Amino acid sequence: MSEHRQLLRSARTISTFTILSRILGYVRDSRVAYLLGTDDSADAFTIAYRIPNLLRRVVGEGGANAAFIPVFSKYFSQGKKEEAWEFANTLLTLATVVVTILTIIGVVFSPLLVRLFATGFAATPGKLELTAYLNRIMFPYVLFLSLSAVAMGILNSLHRFAAPAFAPVLLNLSTVAFSFFTGYFSQPATALAIGVLVGGALQVAVQIPSLVRSGWRLQVIWNLADPAVRQVGRLLVPLFFAQGIVQINILVDLQFASRLGEGGASSLNLADRVMELVLGGYTVALSTAVLPVLARQAAVRNIDAMKRTLNLSTRLILFITIPAMVGLMLLRYQIIEVLFQHGSFDARSTELTARPLFFFALGLTTISMVKIIVPAFYAMHDTTTPVKIAFISMFLNFGLNLVFIGPLGNGGPALATSLSAIFDSVCLMRIFYGRHGGFGLRDIGRSIGKFAVSAAVMATVTYFLINAPGFYGGGLLQRVGALAAAIFIATGTYFATAWVLRTRELKELWGMYGGSDGEKL
Repeated sequence: MSEHRQLLRSARTISTFTILSRILGYVRDSRVAYLLGTDDSADAFTIAYRIPNLLRRVVGEGGANAAFIPVFSKYFSQGKKEEAWEFANTLLTLATVVVTILTIIGVVFSPLLVRLFATGFAATPGKLELTAYLNRIMFPYVLFLSLSAVAMGILNSLHRFAAPAFAPVLLNLSTVAFSFFTGYFSQPATALAIGVLVGGALQVAVQIPSLVRSGWRLQVIWNLADPAVRQVGRLLVPLFFAQGIVQINILVDLQFASRLGEGGASSLNLADRVMELVLGGYTVALSTAVLPVLARQAAVRNIDAMKRTLNLSTRLILFITIPAMVGLMLLRYQIIEVLFQHGSFDARSTELTARPLFFFALGLTTISMVKIIVPAFYAMHDTTTPVKIAFISMFLNFGLNLVFIGPLGNGGPALATSLSAIFDSVCLMRIFYGRHGGFGLRDIGRSIGKFAVSAAVMATVTYFLINAPGFYGGGLLQRVGALAAAIFIATGTYFATAWVLRTRELKELWGMYGGSDGEKL
């Protein structure tokens, strides 16, 4: 099987489970919205969950994918399997010790962390205290998710994507399950927090059988002198800064949102979740699958193959995200209303959430591009360049928040995030071009032209359809049916126009979803 065909097959496996996870993630968010709405308890749960999630991304997920995979893949490419597993166990031991210490510190100092992340909550009596209480329940999630991320790095290096992609499904299932037992707890937010913690543990457990089948055997190895561990350490230092800067940007957004009053933080978070629903089904899948391929190509210094992989990945990402961006902008009110407007989540909540969703959608394409171009730098063991760009982006994000928070309210942080992502993607692509030459940018440009025409036709049809008298309205079932029909017709219009324009990405996309072979958990 060719590398590109393997890439598409891997992306299909990841995408299938990620879409399932995102669907259940919607069910989870819907249950949270139903139980908490956009009131103070919703804001508290949002920040309490965000804190361990952000720290997990800094110490776990980023390191496992960006630093571990290139080193582990190099061992296997050289036929050194025993050394590879010894290295993996050494790193797993170190990660367990470090993150356990971090978790204990986080639980003890939770009130201080909450003040750092949401100073504006102090204006509402009891809001900071509730957030700290929920954060203490969920903070061990950092440990579980960090271990899960290391396991994911091992399995992805071996091109076993099913179990890692399925793991988040269990997190969502656990949270949804606990949302139906709120009567056993002092308040609904507590039940949801415990559901998150249990889900984190399940994410680790589900990957263990696949690890064992791959050849892993648990060994506690403490060896800081291991040259491979030191190499990962050298890669991790700038990666921690890069991931830290990204999370600082989110911290800045949350700080600004926490000062907007009731619902500011939770509405911004929910809009971000809707965009993640779109990103997760395809972008995350392709970016996850592309790193091991790029790492293997970089290990043998096959730069031309890397460029072809980047070209394919970029075109496929843009083919999907350009119409998704247009669709989110046009149908934002209807999407929020149908998905979340029930229980405590009212029309005001819909209006509040639709505003940042519009501005998040503006950056959907470029956020996706960053997820593709950054692994190219990581695969070549260059972690400093993305850090430098991210550092500049941090200051840009802060300045844009100051500019937009006044006139745009909770849409300000969303627009700042999107514009910062545009800056990131343009700079990284320009740097890669300067060092290694282009990866078919003219070819990509021609494809973008076809995508834009197809998206414009789709937007025209969708706009007139959703605004047609009597089409969208009435009861919930009628609105659900109307929105589903609008999305179906919009998608069909886009693909039909792309087919008329002989867009080759249609065939390549079929290579991702058209086969029947799969991967077992």
